[in-house]
Amino acid sequence: MRRWRRTWSGLLGTRGQASGEYVALLAVVAVMVVAAVALSSGGVGGRVLAGMRRGLCTLAPVGCPAGSSAVADADTLAPCDLERDAHEEELSETIASLRLGASGRLTAVRASDGRVTVTLTDGSSVGGEVGAGASVGVGSGQVGGGLKADLGVSWSSGRSWTFPDAAAAQRFVARYGDKATIGGKLVDEVRSACSLLCDALGWRPHAELPPPDVEHVEGGALATLGGAFGLGGQPVTVKASASAVLGRDRARDGATTWFLRLGSTLTAQLDLPVAELHGGVEGDGVLAVALDADGEPSRLTVTLAGEASGGVTGRAEKEAEAGHRGTGSAHESRGEVVEVDATLDLHDAANRAVATAVIDGLREDPLSSALLSRTGALGARLVTAGQLDVRRYALDGSASELSGKLAAGITVGGGFARTSRGLRLLDATTRLPGLPFLPRDDCRAT
Repeated sequence: MRRWRRTWSGLLGTRGQASGEYVALLAVVAVMVVAAVALSSGGVGGRVLAGMRRGLCTLAPVGCPAGSSAVADADTLAPCDLERDAHEEELSETIASLRLGASGRLTAVRASDGRVTVTLTDGSSVGGEVGAGASVGVGSGQVGGGLKADLGVSWSSGRSWTFPDAAAAQRFVARYGDKATIGGKLVDEVRSACSLLCDALGWRPHAELPPPDVEHVEGGALATLGGAFGLGGQPVTVKASASAVLGRDRARDGATTWFLRLGSTLTAQLDLPVAELHGGVEGDGVLAVALDADGEPSRLTVTLAGEASGGVTGRAEKEAEAGHRGTGSAHESRGEVVEVDATLDLHDAANRAVATAVIDGLREDPLSSALLSRTGALGARLVTAGQLDVRRYALDGSASELSGKLAAGITVGGGFARTSRGLRLLDATTRLPGLPFLPRDDCRAT
């Protein structure tokens, strides 16, 4: 990501003057309108909510962030995802200490405006395990220990198409969906390799995909270090891990979004209002920076997701052992998931400055104490000047796996896993700067 070192222009000036009494009166009226709408209809739609915010900040910008009219420049807010369905297949192979993997994933997302986005993703991974150590038995205990390092790299590429309705999306999946399966990818490879013979027999690869609306690229690395040390009696174990994931989406019009996974330390430093998440922020977050077609930063979004606080989560698991050479397992999971999006409009100079400081810190020294301070400032800015969206989903998922291993001098093994994950929107609320959290009537599932 290029450094944002340029002179930013086009800042909005102060729009008029308002007395303290007028601003106070306007604030009271705004609260009354919000309460009346919320009580009478159970919430507001995106058009009403954005219009209220834009009207308040246009008439009396006191207390609104500079340039805040750009936050709700359109009369509507972005639609919500009503349903998300993901189906993935993964094939893995192990030779000695080397692991190889390939995967295919099909994702379908239905938005509240009726449109459906289908994404086909191909993934690959390579990893290995190394270790060293020595120990000597002493009576019932041992003296010594060992270290084991697990290293892995994964990357994926995907393409997305957006359709006006579910019927058009279903026709696309019926024609091209096999490209996201391990079997379909294998058939394409075989058919391409024997092009002349297969063409003569009338056996051709699947139809070529049409040009996508968005192209995705993602790559990451994971390192885990573990060890066990003993001086007699029970050994002491230690474990540490580190990961880095970077992704990019590029739309057909040239707009680009960069994604970076934040570790749990930085995510907690943001201190976002995520009481809806079970246990607060314990996992990673995702930071996304959107650039327009001219390469100018337009939006920063931090996304957190986790189990819903107070939600019911259940899991049923079945395992079956298939002799000595392989095992199989299957499980189902149900529960509730909460997603929190915090978004800053980067057309605003103050927002841009805070975001730039964090991006520069991530590039220069991701482990510095200065980055923690900058991340805290970003979190404070997201709370005071950002748009907050909270969505609660019902989760329905399943997974099955088959694996086998053969040891004959060197260990050779393999496995196949299939997972499905479905999310159904239960409710959604949005808080624009200067307004309380309000339900989104336009995001209710129909």
